[in-house]
Amino acid sequence: MRILLVGLNAKYVHTNLAIRYLRESVKGEFPEVRIREFTINEPIERIEAEIYEAKADVIGFSCYIWNLKETLAVIRQLRPTSPRTRILVGGPEVSFEADCFLRENNEIDAVVLGEGEVTFLELLRAWELGANPAEVAGLAWRNPQNQEIMINQSRQQLIMTDLPNPYAEEEDFQGRLAYVETIRGCPFNCQYCLSSTFQGVRYLPSERFREIMRRALHCGARTIKLVDRTFNVNKVHSFRILDIAREEAAHYPAEAGIRVHCEMAGELLDADWLDYLRDYPKDLVQFEIGVQSTNPETLSIICRPQHFDRWAKYVREIQEMNKAHLHLDLIAGLPKEGWSSFRTSFNEVYAVQPDMLQLGFLKVLKGSGLREKSEQYGLIYAPDPPYTILQTADLSHEEILRLHRLEDILDRYYNSGRFGRTLTWVVKQYPTPFDFYHEFAEYWRKQGWFKQNWSGKALFEKLWHYWCSQKSSPESASMISIQERLRYDYYLWERPNFVPDYLLPAQGNLPPDYPGQKQSLQQDRRWENLIAEYNQMDRRQWQRATAVDYFHEPQPQWVLFFYKNGKTSCYPMDT
Repeated sequence: MRILLVGLNAKYVHTNLAIRYLRESVKGEFPEVRIREFTINEPIERIEAEIYEAKADVIGFSCYIWNLKETLAVIRQLRPTSPRTRILVGGPEVSFEADCFLRENNEIDAVVLGEGEVTFLELLRAWELGANPAEVAGLAWRNPQNQEIMINQSRQQLIMTDLPNPYAEEEDFQGRLAYVETIRGCPFNCQYCLSSTFQGVRYLPSERFREIMRRALHCGARTIKLVDRTFNVNKVHSFRILDIAREEAAHYPAEAGIRVHCEMAGELLDADWLDYLRDYPKDLVQFEIGVQSTNPETLSIICRPQHFDRWAKYVREIQEMNKAHLHLDLIAGLPKEGWSSFRTSFNEVYAVQPDMLQLGFLKVLKGSGLREKSEQYGLIYAPDPPYTILQTADLSHEEILRLHRLEDILDRYYNSGRFGRTLTWVVKQYPTPFDFYHEFAEYWRKQGWFKQNWSGKALFEKLWHYWCSQKSSPESASMISIQERLRYDYYLWERPNFVPDYLLPAQGNLPPDYPGQKQSLQQDRRWENLIAEYNQMDRRQWQRATAVDYFHEPQPQWVLFFYKNGKTSCYPMDT
């Protein structure tokens, strides 16, 4: 029996963990099993052609909110030319309302409900023997005799020790993410999340994680993304997993850039986490913490009570250690979170200054508690996946559109990391950070800039034009302040071949003999003691790797910028 497992990922860098688990679960009995990954941006015709040419007897598709539309389009195109092929689907997006789903999609023979590793194996056994799959737990299927939809009994949760190594086969993960799970389940009951529909938390033995991580790194992966809903639910487990990550990463040079991404619950951070991280390698871990909202009423409704002001101090201390990249998440469109409330949530989280502030929008998922109570809270959402919120009783559709634009600007500017000095100063010129991002986003809309893609250099210019539109005098103190900071950020971003005219300082703000001093300081012998690479470069190489300029603000000084491996170091100088 030839079996093909298919995943349509959102981007090329993503990989599908589920189809790898399924492959390893069945290949002992069904060795002719293969996996194939595409992206949702590829032409449907091309995807269908590659799947058809595999001539598989069974094709399984992994379904999520971000790929269901494209997956169904592929299946509809595939079915007419492959009438005898058995097609099944699985994943969180099809595990609820499966009977309705099968009635609406006659091309599909079966749906795996929930965890599929054992269900899929038992189904293949039944199909190979020509038997009725009525005894396969965790399955919804179409009776080929009378087209009746059958829903079998549910399956008990799996023991994670029984799961295979999803990366047992040789693959090339260079430039791609490797997903790993060390926990199934979640201790919380968040009403917007499907994890609330499952009870209990199960753990992967730590040495099994070592095997998986070692294989993923061997195959070229450099970012290991843990899909655990709440990685820090058990400190003993979390610390052991991070110990292993450190031990395995130590086999590779620092330039490899290995990083482990973990989703955390902020309210579970404590002094033990601070003590643990003090001796942890810099940049090896990245923590994503779901704040969602700081409105107590909203948090109560979604069953995620927390005290952000209480645990934010731990986030700040982790930042001061400079050991981990920190991402904090907000969700727009939650019940009782109107414009004013969301503004407050945004500003409170922004004040922590995470490396990234991710602004997402509520997805009213099938099977979630909020979907069941959508009328009660006035939740109006898109009828098709990913079921994004369009309007609530507290937030109009127009306001949500404004927040989408704000999110775009936040990603281009704050989350890009290119405008650190500039934004630190700019947001202080507004009542709150939210007000700046909102006004800047609306300026973009009026200029029609959202309709085009812009280079990184163009983003500097857009911010400059916006500020010019707010101020009448080009020589005003605020214009000089933003110009100096934009130019500094411009140098930090990359070594410029030239500085745009709008960033060139006025002659009155430059020291005497500016060109001569600039050249002299770049060749100053002091760099021999400060920068190890100095003695390894000839004069031309040094000039290409460095840049020098004078800045009038925030204090008058010369700065040398040193560029290496995509990173910039800066060295302020006393003349």
